[in-house]
Amino acid sequence: MKNRLSATKYIKNNKRTCFVLILALALTFMAMYVIAYIMSATVESVKPITLELPKHIALANVTYGSLGVNRADYPDQESYENAGSQARDEFCKRLESDPDVEKVYFIQTLMAGYVGVVGGVGFNFPLVPPEQVPEVLAHVGAKLTEGRLPADDGEVLIDERILRNGGMKVGDWFQKDSYGEVFKIVGAIRSDEMACVGTPRGYYNSGWFITVLCNENSCDFTKLAAKYGVTPSEADGDVIDDIVTNRDLYEHDVADSVEATVAVIMLVTMIFLSISMIVAYVSFMRNRVNEYCLYVSIGYSRSEIYGMIMREMMLMFTAGILLGAAFSVGCIKVLEGIVIEPKGLVAKVFMKDQLLRILGAFVMIIGVLQIPVIVSVYKIKTIDLIED
Repeated sequence: MKNRLSATKYIKNNKRTCFVLILALALTFMAMYVIAYIMSATVESVKPITLELPKHIALANVTYGSLGVNRADYPDQESYENAGSQARDEFCKRLESDPDVEKVYFIQTLMAGYVGVVGGVGFNFPLVPPEQVPEVLAHVGAKLTEGRLPADDGEVLIDERILRNGGMKVGDWFQKDSYGEVFKIVGAIRSDEMACVGTPRGYYNSGWFITVLCNENSCDFTKLAAKYGVTPSEADGDVIDDIVTNRDLYEHDVADSVEATVAVIMLVTMIFLSISMIVAYVSFMRNRVNEYCLYVSIGYSRSEIYGMIMREMMLMFTAGILLGAAFSVGCIKVLEGIVIEPKGLVAKVFMKDQLLRILGAFVMIIGVLQIPVIVSVYKIKTIDLIED
């Protein structure tokens, strides 16, 4: 009774050839996973700003028209402005009376930029009088970790991660390239929402907004405003910066864009890997023609030879995946230390969906390799016909 054809003998006797194939698979696995890890740094990093901070602070610039004040009803610009300001102040008081609203201001805001690996986001933070800074910090659960609280005009507290991301530190001018030497960073703060706060300085700002210190029940500004007789609309010129608009920004402009980029990279990588593996395997099996013919000559069937080839393939693919996973962990640790942490970013280390996607790509490649394998097995001859 003949023994089952071994799937390890050829690998043991041809370590260099097999190791090259395994290494190619491992490096491909690592490239696909690490690219997804790097791209995730943008998606994960902006989550607090786009999905958490708007649950605590909602901003809106509501036009006088949306407040029921129309220019045609007033004889001059001054009376129109006065009526609009009064309507806005009354609207703010009505909002503040809501049980799910802590405080409402009509104040200047400042834009902070936060850059991921690919793209980034900007968000407005409130500029309030120094005595109201602790109120804002308490609302967002922010703690002072370095420096002091603002005590004068044009002083800001910036989240630690945003400071690292922008290459700034306490004592620097905040985003000097954008605002010049206007806003001084006097302290670093830490919160889950990456909140920032400061004091105004003249009219240097990124806009005036109705700023609502809200909670999860009142963070939808359009819905909240409707309770008090106002229906804001971006089509009418109203600017709304709340949980709804930020969630839409995250899902469409950040998450979907990054996902599409990763998908394209995966597809291109898979195509090149498939072509490379087909070429490599054709050459691999062509060099073993005599071996396969010898097996047929001593009584092994083509199906048994096919089984041996597939077991060898599975062993090498498994080794490549395991080695690739080890390479990925090492590469991620390096990137974390030299790129992710220093830039104030956060990346997702364990990505189940990405692992399944890579494994699916490898399974697809094994499926593609069935073509040259089956063709080669079909062409196997007995030893006496090799020369033919």
